[in-house]
Amino acid sequence: MRGEKESHLKFIRDLTDAGLFHPPLPSDWASFEKYRHNMLFGDLSFTSFYIWTRTMHYRIRITSGGILVIGLDTNRDIVIYVLAQGDIRPIDIELAGLYRIFRENGIAMRIECVSESELQYFSGLSFNTEVSYDDRFSDYIYDNSEFIALDGRRNKTKRHEYSRFVKHHPYAALVSGSLHDQKVRSDCENIFDRWCQTHRCKDCVFGCEKEAFARMCDIFDNSRHLLGIVYDGDCPISFGIGELLTDDCVFFHIQKNAAPIEGLTYYLHREMALRMHPNPKYINWGEDMGLEGIRRNKSRYAPVELRRKYTLLIR
Repeated sequence: MRGEKESHLKFIRDLTDAGLFHPPLPSDWASFEKYRHNMLFGDLSFTSFYIWTRTMHYRIRITSGGILVIGLDTNRDIVIYVLAQGDIRPIDIELAGLYRIFRENGIAMRIECVSESELQYFSGLSFNTEVSYDDRFSDYIYDNSEFIALDGRRNKTKRHEYSRFVKHHPYAALVSGSLHDQKVRSDCENIFDRWCQTHRCKDCVFGCEKEAFARMCDIFDNSRHLLGIVYDGDCPISFGIGELLTDDCVFFHIQKNAAPIEGLTYYLHREMALRMHPNPKYINWGEDMGLEGIRRNKSRYAPVELRRKYTLLIR
């Protein structure tokens, strides 16, 4: 099995050496902007591909009809992501050519993060696909105004959680910042260091999050990315980094607490929603990856949708 997984990485390297794909570069961000208006999943944002490149070995191919991204998933299997303007047919030739390469190498071609609306276009391509989905990787979507609401019976859990945190941490406050500020960056690294002391590296499902954070520092854009740090007095205890995925939706890429403090996670995100992005209608808080604690935490804030990501398998 190990040898097979190593061959998958070699396959990606061979495609890169052949000039068919290249590692994401900051200059590639502009090409992704063309597809921003219908970006339903944060996984497909340029930011996600860039910050997780070292772990997932993402490589991209930019064409006139769309963008193809190849990489590894958490099981070290090869996956493909497709960005197009709704209709996938303009990139059909590119996909067919890639499929032939996969077939010649005896590798099943798998396309991830396909939205329900895109399924109709994929069904018209020149090869047959098997469609599936896994709720572990569905995105939790929240109505922004409902997420921050504390009044009424339906918000009792959120209200109590928020109130308990404020009661026990009366000097806590959220401060916005930029990763171009060395102090802000150092405070985030301090939070990471304390978090790492109580967690094992093998528990990080997507790989080293601190490494992903370091790459985030390379591309942080004050006009698109949102950074909030919660200080308890002068001590940084939590931070979150989001992105204006579309004009209507904010997606959170990284969030860390220095210690397991009750109510801190909701306090951070609510304050960011209140003070840093009041206009977008929705918050995309990502997936739970099948981890019970994360699922329980995200479910209790009443998401309006679990947005499915479909998988297309081409054998």
